[in-house]
Amino acid sequence: MRIILFCIFALLLGAPAWAQDHLVFGYGGSALSENSLKVLKEAYKRLGITIEGRQMPAARSLEMAEGGLVDGEVNRIRAIEEEYPHLLRIDVPVNRLEGVVVTCNSRLEHVTMEAVRKLHLGIKIGNRYAEMLTDGMPDVVRLPREDRLMILLLEGRLDALLVDRAWAESELAKPGMQCLRINEPPVIVVPLYHYLNNSHADLVPRITGELRAMHDSGEIDRILGDIRPR
Repeated sequence: MRIILFCIFALLLGAPAWAQDHLVFGYGGSALSENSLKVLKEAYKRLGITIEGRQMPAARSLEMAEGGLVDGEVNRIRAIEEEYPHLLRIDVPVNRLEGVVVTCNSRLEHVTMEAVRKLHLGIKIGNRYAEMLTDGMPDVVRLPREDRLMILLLEGRLDALLVDRAWAESELAKPGMQCLRINEPPVIVVPLYHYLNNSHADLVPRITGELRAMHDSGEIDRILGDIRPR
């Protein structure tokens, strides 16, 4: 009996990270991340793995993923691994981010970062693209929740928000939001990538292969096309 128990224990210790059949990924709760999560659920289902997203403040989500308290991040921009070395990028985009400037009852004639620098601007803490674009700008309000920023915009206490298009479009669709304007063109368009904590390094080639097949077949575009706001 001891020999049998020892063998079972040894097998459990030696089981690769990808033997897990359930994974939890952090995300900031945006509509964009919700859409990316749908792509990942399909990809992991093909590996026999169920996943769930755990919504939390964007900055905390990164810290949790880096520390292994969750299994990774739903989607982030490419540069994240430079600051969080325990996160491994899956090198197939699962979505794309369009950073847009949102105003209320006003429209910008020229949407450039030079023009945006003159505005009293709001961004969400943890949105790394927004933090990088506004680095060094003095007149920026940074809050952990976009809904709080929206209140300030509607009250006239901010000139504009720098947010992702998916979230902006979901807000524009709500009743009583007729004042909102999504100013074109976006100030930034970047691909978004899924990240795994390095404890799951053995899983990287498997999920990369599934996502690449979904990308090449057009399945990712089909999923995103079905759920993006019209």
